[in-house]
Amino acid sequence: MFTKILTKLGYTKEETSWVLYDIGNSAQVLTTMTVLFPLLIASITPGDSTVYVGWANAAYALILAFLSPILGTIADYKGKKKRFFKFFLYLGIITGFLLAMPFFDWRACVILYVLAMIGYTGANIFYDAFLVDVTTDERTHTVSAAGYAWGYIGSVLPFIVFIIPFALVTLFGGELGYIMIGGFKLTNRLAITISMVCAVAWWFAYSRPIIRNVHQIHYHEEVPHVVRESFKRLFATFKNLSKNRNVFLFCLAYFFYIDAVNTVISMAISLATDMGIDQIVSLGVVIFINIIACPGSIIFGRLATRFGGKKMILTAIIGYLVIVLVGSQLSKNANLIWVVGFLVGMFQGGIQAVSRSYYALLIPEKDDANEYFGFFEIFSKFAAIIGPVIISVLTMVTGKPEIAILGLIPLMVLGTIFLLMVKDHEVKA
Repeated sequence: MFTKILTKLGYTKEETSWVLYDIGNSAQVLTTMTVLFPLLIASITPGDSTVYVGWANAAYALILAFLSPILGTIADYKGKKKRFFKFFLYLGIITGFLLAMPFFDWRACVILYVLAMIGYTGANIFYDAFLVDVTTDERTHTVSAAGYAWGYIGSVLPFIVFIIPFALVTLFGGELGYIMIGGFKLTNRLAITISMVCAVAWWFAYSRPIIRNVHQIHYHEEVPHVVRESFKRLFATFKNLSKNRNVFLFCLAYFFYIDAVNTVISMAISLATDMGIDQIVSLGVVIFINIIACPGSIIFGRLATRFGGKKMILTAIIGYLVIVLVGSQLSKNANLIWVVGFLVGMFQGGIQAVSRSYYALLIPEKDDANEYFGFFEIFSKFAAIIGPVIISVLTMVTGKPEIAILGLIPLMVLGTIFLLMVKDHEVKA
């Protein structure tokens, strides 16, 4: 269905296959990583679940922050990008399936979550880098935004189906924590297992087109000693990155502002739950966000083409500042969750999509795309550490998530300052 729609909209086979992958992995990250894992941890861990989720997100991000540039540099050689993509893809699928199994305790679940996120996010390094191989500079903003837009709408539809078992137990299970369907006992944990397995299967199915149809066009020819040469090029690229003021300043800006975005995405359910928001309401808001995020991403992509990526990123940062301020009031007024959901839907996909395409256009040489995206992932993954740590530490110290979330504001301010220093020149003649 999605293939036919994208083809009719004028996307090439390569662009369509690239976008379809976002449909697959978005369903996985929404169902498992964003919603069910935090709820699972909240039900099986002692103490405050926000702390465990925060440290787990910080752990996988730290590991990938060190691996990303090395992997990216090696993957710039001919034929390597697809191999690395598939390795991390299958790591994420296998550990995601194991995470769904109901016989692990909370410690094993946290470890499996970290491994699953390494696989999911590691595959995304090379998926993002494939953007330069599937489209032209003029269509970069449009195609990048389409990935997020169709990822949102293509994930919310299966999510509504996948989440049914968990929703039934939550609504009708009461204090027992299970319902009887015929002679079958559906427990809360088993319902989560069914939903997670469905999400992993969906991710696997929609990864097939990119494996078949997308190929590495920009690359360096293989050399006898790939690893040694990769480290030489890595060092050279780092020197060039530090000399390329525009790229370096943007990476610094991205490091700070995307931290707030990543933290809101990864910890929203935990924060909302700890502030007294009902689980069913949280699920409804997640669906609402993804419905709004689809047109939001498309609109952002088109506006970025017209007005420039930098202006749209600044607009989204202001939007996230409002999100944090309104979110800090949820414990006083639970109905504000819908305002937060609407704003997240409007700005989340847009800031992610335009940041990716803006950076892709700043890369000096397309043959070095993986290297540069490897460094991009350093800033991205370290940016996924500070926010969760701030939230976890402030929650432990104050016991009030509504205060902890305000700790994200300085990150957005710093991101804005560095972004204003970037020269707004994107499409190269």
